[in-house]
This record gives sequence, C-alpha cells and structure tokens, in this order.
Amino acid sequence: MRTAGSPAATPATHIVGPVPVLARLAGLAAVVAGLLLLLGRFPPYVDVGGVQVSPPHGPLDIAAVLLWPGSIAAAGVSVILGRLPRLGLAVLAASGAVAIGLSAGELYQLQDADSHRGVEIFFGQRLVTSSLQPLAGVWVQLTAYILLVVVLVLTLLSWSGTTMDDAGDFDGQRPRVMGLSALTGLIGALAVAARPQDVPDQVLQSVTGFRTTVEVPGEVSLLDRLGLDLLGGALLAVAVFAVALLAATWRPRLAAVGGLAGLAAYFLSAGLLLLLETGRYADVVAAPGGWLHLLAGVGFAGLAGYCLRAGGRTPPDRIPVPVRRK
Repeated sequence: MRTAGSPAATPATHIVGPVPVLARLAGLAAVVAGLLLLLGRFPPYVDVGGVQVSPPHGPLDIAAVLLWPGSIAAAGVSVILGRLPRLGLAVLAASGAVAIGLSAGELYQLQDADSHRGVEIFFGQRLVTSSLQPLAGVWVQLTAYILLVVVLVLTLLSWSGTTMDDAGDFDGQRPRVMGLSALTGLIGALAVAARPQDVPDQVLQSVTGFRTTVEVPGEVSLLDRLGLDLLGGALLAVAVFAVALLAATWRPRLAAVGGLAGLAAYFLSAGLLLLLETGRYADVVAAPGGWLHLLAGVGFAGLAGYCLRAGGRTPPDRIPVPVRRK
C-alpha cells in the first residue's frame, strides 16, 4: 500500500511524488491568470484619439483566445491536483517566460501619445495616436501577464522539489528534438521580430491624371519599435528561443511535452487572432509575422506531439535482468 509521502508509478510508468506548496501556489496563480487573460478581451482596451477600441468578441475570436489561457488554466489545475505535476509546471514555465516580454509591451500602452508612433494598429484597426488613454482592458491584461511572471518564479523555485520522473527511454532522442526545437524557436523569434500586419499602399489620382502611390504606416518590425515596445519584443523573442532549447532537456519526457505545448498554445492563439483581425478590415492585411506565428505554433505543436508519442529503448542500466530460479 502506498503511504502519503511515498512516490508511486502511474500506468504510463511515470514516478510521481508529493507536490510542494509553492508548486500548488503556482498552479492556483496560473488558473487566476488564465481567467484574467480571457476576461481582458471583453472590456474596452484603449481610447485612441477619442475612439474606444475593444477586442473583437466573435465566436472564432473567443475560440482562438481560449487556446493559450485554457492551456494555462488546465496546467494549473493539474499541478494543484498533483496529476503529472511537471507536465503542468512546464506549461506554466513556458507561458511565464513569454509573459515577461508581453508585460513590457503592455506597459508601452500605458505611456502617453508622445511615446507612441503616429499611426498604430489596434486589433486590426489603423488609428492615429493623437491622444491615447489606457482603459480597463490594458490593466486586466497587464495584471494577467505580471501574475504569469510570478508563476514563473514560483515554478522555478518548486521545480527541483517536485517529484516526477520516468524510465529515461526518451533520453536518446533529446539531441534530435533539441535541434528541431532550435529551428522552430528561430521561426518563433522571427515571428515576433517581423511585421505582423500591414497596410496596403494607397493609390491616389492626382489633379494632373497621374497615379501616385502613398505609403501608409501600419505595424512595424522589431527594430522599428520604440521604448518599452522594443524591449518587450526583444525579451519575447529571446524567451521563445531559450524555452524552445531548454524544453528538450526537461525531465521527464512529459515535461518537454509541456514546455513545447505551452509555446504552441501561445503562437497558435496569437496567429489565429492576427488572421481574424486582418480579415475584418479591408485596409489591413497579414504580413510575414502573422503567418510565421501560425507556422511556429504548428511546429511547436508537432514537436510536442512527437515527444508525447516517441519513446526509445530503455537504457541498459535500467533493463530488468531476469533471475533464474534453481
């Protein structure tokens, strides 16, 4: 019979032991952060030049939004319940690392109009930032991101004390997964750095009859951003690449699955939202960054699925040796 403090083997041959209090606190904070990320889509986000901008609330938009907060909340619940805790903690670690860059980008929205570019895109709407006032949506999103950063700290503090391991049959495939993760992480970093949305050039008819092309500014690439927006984008790109590399080394195998799944949920959610927004307005189109978000999300999801299903041979020192009876 298993005692309260002794580890036990699950049917999937994973050894699961007691879950520290810090890990359960991380799970609880993650559930709250996931709810805030979802609720932040409903109140007005920002007032730009007298126009209140709110995120779209269509069924497809909500479905796309749910991908990332839903995975965060589900991972938090699994940690609280002690069900494969390092799998859940890995999802939370990846999401918390991403939130570092997102929180800096959200702080950019709290700055006055003088710190912004003259024209910016908010949820697919191209608006002139003659004046800018953050509303409830900004504060809810910022609170969720900061809470996810706290979750990351709690996860790092509780990781070593959380008992979960396997037979090590995946260790031989980790170098291959790390190489593929590095490639996918590079795509994710490029997705963050590239221009996500663009505005088609407007062709105007002049008085003399000649057609003139006028470039209208839209979203910009990472190097063209300003202040906290630049810092947030740089931190996000670094976090994505670092987590992609480290996730392949996390033990047990399901921890690697969790880290990659956390990145997949973020990129798929962000990419789908970008495409939905650009399809809603005629003067905004998807740029390379938007498509790269989807490509990175599919890549991370494929790697997570591969790690979930893959298994190598059990190391020789862990193969049970049959004992002959005399």
